[in-house]
Amino acid sequence: MSEEQLGQHPKRRWVLPLALVAVIMVGGFGIVRLSSALVTWSDASNRGKLDLVAEFVNSEPNPDWPYLDTEDRTAQVCAAPVDCVQAVGNEYLTLLKFDDVDQARRYADSLGPDGHRIDPLVLHFDGTPVTAQAREEVIATVSGINASSPD
Repeated sequence: MSEEQLGQHPKRRWVLPLALVAVIMVGGFGIVRLSSALVTWSDASNRGKLDLVAEFVNSEPNPDWPYLDTEDRTAQVCAAPVDCVQAVGNEYLTLLKFDDVDQARRYADSLGPDGHRIDPLVLHFDGTPVTAQAREEVIATVSGINASSPD
């Protein structure tokens, strides 16, 4: 008996496998988006646990790259109207940590081009101007802290 006599048209036998491949591909992209969202949430959660003073103030100074050699400015900066949890800074910038990403977003938005948000952290370039390259390196360095770490 031929395939047509058995009710399986030669072109129809590819429909189900192709449909399954399409479902798996679309579902796979959904899984990628979901895992990306979970990594992003994890990064924000990890950065929210970051102790800025321990990370930046108590670390060994680097005279060749002073942008993240800071002092604790929490008492001076984290009072009304800036409702941050911690702040550290130097002559170039202030790095602030907020309770949540929404607070950080609102504060960074209020700074315009002088601010950059990384989850619940905000870099405020409020001091001696730095080059565009140095600014990008600072942003990349802070962005890499606690990114997708298990702790």
